[in-house]
Amino acid sequence: MNAIEVRDVTRVYGKKSNAFSALRGVSFQVPLGATVAIIGKSGSGKSTLMHLLGGLDKPTTGEILINGTSLSGLRRKAMDRFRARDLGFVFQSFFIEANQTCYQNVSLPLEINNVPLTKRKAMVEQALEQVELFDKLKSKAGNLSGGQKQRLAIARAIVNNPRILMADEPTGNLDSATGDKVIRLLFGLHKRLKSTLIVITHDDELAAHCQYQITLKDGQIVSFKGPQGASRLAAPANATASAAPVPATRRPSPPTPTTTPRPTRRRVV
Repeated sequence: MNAIEVRDVTRVYGKKSNAFSALRGVSFQVPLGATVAIIGKSGSGKSTLMHLLGGLDKPTTGEILINGTSLSGLRRKAMDRFRARDLGFVFQSFFIEANQTCYQNVSLPLEINNVPLTKRKAMVEQALEQVELFDKLKSKAGNLSGGQKQRLAIARAIVNNPRILMADEPTGNLDSATGDKVIRLLFGLHKRLKSTLIVITHDDELAAHCQYQITLKDGQIVSFKGPQGASRLAAPANATASAAPVPATRRPSPPTPTTTPRPTRRRVV
């Protein structure tokens, strides 16, 4: 079974004369446990693709399967449970709660997934230890450095031992030295958790660490590289052709990543 199957996916924002095609007939597959880089310049469609892979948005046409589950068949609550259980997200802008402690930030996916309090504390502590932030357990997230905030975001992403870990420009807001540490951490966790790692990036050096490199331009795949013998799903005949002209309109922004509504919090002793 493949970790990811993307079948002739399109994503169009707006209608008629205001329509903008962010993705055009995208098709590919990657196996379980692979490392994947989705590469492209700003506006190439790579962040839109990540939103679709993570169930944060829906394709206009086509189908996406994650670990054999078709995302289009999941209702909202089932999708929330699926994301909390099987997916871990690391965003460029961290999306952490600055006024809450590191413990509270990391425990959020466990609350969403209804993990019992008796198990929650050990899981949060283990995740923080894996990113070398155990000593910040009770510290407010807003008091952390940029590199520490990104490591906290990674701890929150891995606390449920997700089968797929997605990182959107994970080094984009970091200096080169801190960025290198984050890269080593992500790939180390990938090996330890035996998860599938998807990295959205415009950094060729970061992409070179991955087994698969998928390059997007104007919403289409222009290059697919993988280990010898790897192949992508059959794509439309014009998948690598120049995109058809579209009306000159301002591109609508992809949906802002949001977390599932927070359940009532219980006091952590």
